[in-house]
Amino acid sequence: MDKKVVEQVNEMTKTVLDSMIRLQEINDRTVQQLAQRQLDAVGDFMSSGIRQLKALSETKDLSQVVSKQADMAKELNDRMLEHARQTMDLLMTSRNELNAMMESNLQAILNKTKEAVEKK
Repeated sequence: MDKKVVEQVNEMTKTVLDSMIRLQEINDRTVQQLAQRQLDAVGDFMSSGIRQLKALSETKDLSQVVSKQADMAKELNDRMLEHARQTMDLLMTSRNELNAMMESNLQAILNKTKEAVEKK
């Protein structure tokens, strides 16, 4: 009986450890991808600022400045919306992976419990 309990504890410990490793992998990948999304967004902001300065130096009248700034603001807004969409997609993917992992773990626990009850 004691050997059986030790085997069950070892099996459960391995299962928990495997889940923790998988969770860490999901977290690491998510953080790396979020950091890349932020770097991309900062790059777009910087590029937009440079283009605005260039446009200001090249235009001669106020109506051209306003028109170019409006165009650039729309372009930047579109880029930021795309960054937000991609970030939400990334977070949803991570959430789905975590949910699948939790469901799998729960099902494994239920199966083990059922097997233990049936053996008695």
